[in-house]
Amino acid sequence: MCGGASKTGFTNVQWYGEAGSDKGRDIIAERSDTPVPGVQRRERWMVQCKRYTKSSLSKSELKDLLDAGLEHKIDSLLIIATTTVSANLRDWLTAASKNYPFSAYIWEELDFRRHVTTHKIDLLESIPELAGGKNPLWMYPINYNEIRFGCNEFEEVEIRVFNVDDVEEAKVKAIEFLKHLQANGFEWWE
Repeated sequence: MCGGASKTGFTNVQWYGEAGSDKGRDIIAERSDTPVPGVQRRERWMVQCKRYTKSSLSKSELKDLLDAGLEHKIDSLLIIATTTVSANLRDWLTAASKNYPFSAYIWEELDFRRHVTTHKIDLLESIPELAGGKNPLWMYPINYNEIRFGCNEFEEVEIRVFNVDDVEEAKVKAIEFLKHLQANGFEWWE
């Protein structure tokens, strides 16, 4: 995280998640940006990761995290959850966070996976044990006119996505297809 954190502009990264009670924070870090030339803004971020296997994020947990943000005097709160967050819970967070002096964001599973994929090479260099002996498929665009994706391990196979307007939309559809394939398998139609 620390190596990748510097690449995303985070400094002074402090990790609290392993030492028992983290008091609502796994990571506290600072991030600077320059919104206009000559003006530098520094923000204090709190990151809390929530791993769920059978339940999901609740309003009471979000409220506790918002309150913890007050205690830690932050400018931004990032909640990373291993589940999908309901629209109702997102709406509640948007309304509730107006009562706090900081911004609050949620990365649900798909957002987190997208970010990890974007920084995969950096993560594997920093933490090689993440590879775990697996050799994932790497999909990449072949021809933007048809939005076709080829693969590094199966050069003879491609995924073609129709009825979409751009590559990013095609990637979303391809990911949906691959998830469906992984969850359900496939059969050859004869």
